[in-house]
Amino acid sequence: MKKKLAIVLGGGGARGAMQVGALRALFEAGIKPDLLVGTSIGSINATGLALWGLNLEGIQALERLYQRMQDSKLMDPRLLQFAWNAVSKQSNQRGSRAAREFMIAEGIAPEIRFGQINSVRLATVAADLHTGKSIIYGTDPEHSVMEGVLASIAIPPWFAAIEKEDQYIIDGGAVSNLPIEPAIKLGATEIIALDVHDPDVASSANQIVDPLLTKLAFAIIKRELHLEMELAAVHGIPVHYVNLRSSPPVQTWDFKTHRDLFKIGYDIMKDEMSGWPQKRQPSTEFLQRFTKKLSSAVTQTKSRFLNQLQSE
Repeated sequence: MKKKLAIVLGGGGARGAMQVGALRALFEAGIKPDLLVGTSIGSINATGLALWGLNLEGIQALERLYQRMQDSKLMDPRLLQFAWNAVSKQSNQRGSRAAREFMIAEGIAPEIRFGQINSVRLATVAADLHTGKSIIYGTDPEHSVMEGVLASIAIPPWFAAIEKEDQYIIDGGAVSNLPIEPAIKLGATEIIALDVHDPDVASSANQIVDPLLTKLAFAIIKRELHLEMELAAVHGIPVHYVNLRSSPPVQTWDFKTHRDLFKIGYDIMKDEMSGWPQKRQPSTEFLQRFTKKLSSAVTQTKSRFLNQLQSE
């Protein structure tokens, strides 16, 4: 069976900036995925990389995206608090409209389909509240990439759920905050899971949502992660679990510290890779570049050697 490396990107709002730093470290080491699977902020990171490139240029584009998310106040805590207090359909739609306009400005147009992305297999994960199961966007090449992201970040009352037929689709974190199981379903044979869930946020001050509800949600997330890790073990799929945390913890909606989080994620990933028992093989793309450079160097050396013989 062909090996397929999946990088799984979990939800965690502004803490997703640590995933960007971790991805930079992975790419510098020549580690590239065959499959990108993201939930919530992880779906934004995964989609950005799939569209902008699995390289350092793609990472730089993601870094600029976080600055624009801060500047746009798309996730301004004061506005989110107002939406929570209002709990109205109008606030739902206002947030979703702003998110849609922001994505269009970033080049994620409504007409782009998953099947048009050739650089990597991309999937975003949402949840159907009616069934309690995950929905994987990208299994159908005709799925809209924009809808896949909007569904994966849909947290009423801030961003509207997507309603269709007998489905009520919301943020994938409701059932799979670190989408290991969806990656397995898509054929992953090895997984690098970048987790930015931080239980310490539940006990910190200035919560938009009632702290008790936050703690309950985090307990569910922890249980779900345990089950998904067990599933991977049953299938014999190695999971390199990377716990990306900052101290003090960063609030879900606080994008002001994104530059610091890039560095924290990068350092954690570098440290994590140094402790892996076996150095992973570089990606095919990396090997192709290395082989090309080596071939060029050999040709140049051979040419210089022949010229030297002729001159003698």
